[in-house]
Amino acid sequence: MMVSTLYQARPPEPPAHIADDAAPLYIAAGSDTRVRLDRRALSVQREARAEQLFPLQRIARVHSSTLVQWSTEALLACAERGISVVFVHDDGDIAARLLPRPGARDELLHRLQDLMLLPHGLDRYTHWLGMTRARIAHWACSRLGAPDGARDPRNGRAWIEHQAQQYAGGRGAERTRQWLRSLAYQWTAAHLAQLGFGRNTELGQAGEPSLARDLSELLMWYLEPPRIGWLHRRFDAARHRGEPLRLPRHADTVRLFESRAARVSKRGRDITNSLHRWLVSDT
Repeated sequence: MMVSTLYQARPPEPPAHIADDAAPLYIAAGSDTRVRLDRRALSVQREARAEQLFPLQRIARVHSSTLVQWSTEALLACAERGISVVFVHDDGDIAARLLPRPGARDELLHRLQDLMLLPHGLDRYTHWLGMTRARIAHWACSRLGAPDGARDPRNGRAWIEHQAQQYAGGRGAERTRQWLRSLAYQWTAAHLAQLGFGRNTELGQAGEPSLARDLSELLMWYLEPPRIGWLHRRFDAARHRGEPLRLPRHADTVRLFESRAARVSKRGRDITNSLHRWLVSDT
């Protein structure tokens, strides 16, 4: 089980919102792991290990394996506290997500809803998404030294995956891409919940556009340069030591993501701010 948090004691009275210094909680474990509610904390229990308590007000979001057994009370507590929970398979595919009560900052939500009421609202949003994707993909591919003909989203994606396969093999490249993709999705879903997209808003649940999916895909482009750099360093280190290249581990991928937490947050907020500015000018 991998946990990124600083506290394991019983919590005091929680504030009405998630604390600014809250940290994500990662629970990647087997079927013997259970999550229960213990007053105002999540209790993580595992056979032959001591119980761990994590105060709800110190949790920003939860990334949970699908094998972990959750109690209904623990899930409801997360929802009421505004904590999103994403359930992920071992290969990184997202199985389900829990949408929390939305935050109060909902101007972006209202502007996007107004756009979707227009006759060609979805087409205009799709145009913004395509232009933004092309811009960020060009930036990522340029950072990685891709040739000029491989800096658009389609060719750039193929070029980046070719680099990843050279340094980690086909399975390692796929694993790290899927794992980082699920982490980007989790961050985006939690961020959107703070902006008003929650369980009682249609745009936060399903349909078109699927904002969490679209924006996390944009955020993933920003994660490609550190992913390729990390895989390259692992490849060089194994070759220098004369050792066989091992498959990347999920825990190491999480550490890579968390080591760039501040930058991820800035990039993610830049994306939603860009969307907001476009909506202001377009509607």
